[in-house]
Amino acid sequence: MWKQIESYSLNWRAETNTGTINLRLVDGTTASINPDTVQELAALGDILRNEEPLYYNTRFGDISTGWEPTGEQEK
Repeated sequence: MWKQIESYSLNWRAETNTGTINLRLVDGTTASINPDTVQELAALGDILRNEEPLYYNTRFGDISTGWEPTGEQEK
């Protein structure tokens, strides 16, 4: 089921090279994603920071943007 993402936090533990992305969804539930690399954490962080609206699939763990017109410029 797709749910809209309300807010997030990024965490990277350099000592163990492990990260977590914590998501708060609009219905009050939470979810976590464990990226494999710091580069993946950065890429997902960029999407979370710069795109809206964003949705999280609670069954598969996917993040998706909403539909945007072709050629749209960011704010």
